[in-house]
Amino acid sequence: MAAYEDAHFRSVAKAISYRMCAAIVTMTIVFIFTRKIALSIGIGLVESVVKVIAYYLHERVWSLISIGKVQHPLSCLPVSKPLEQKDMEIIKDKLRDLGYINDT
Repeated sequence: MAAYEDAHFRSVAKAISYRMCAAIVTMTIVFIFTRKIALSIGIGLVESVVKVIAYYLHERVWSLISIGKVQHPLSCLPVSKPLEQKDMEIIKDKLRDLGYINDT
């Protein structure tokens, strides 16, 4: 169970990488039908820009929707700074002692 949420940058990076793949598919399909390389590239580029924006907005809206999200049981603790490795070990040991972590 992840105790983090996607940053805006991650949504942008995912959108761009996906759209690059999809643009190649779109350009190939347009080229197969029209046999015009300039038209294929133009449609692929315009389609990609529009759909990157749509995908980003779609991702951000879904990040606000709680359907299917599971809240981490420790996410309500008011931690004010990043935990150091030694602190993480202490916490793991305590959770193990309490039976929340199995050594299997």
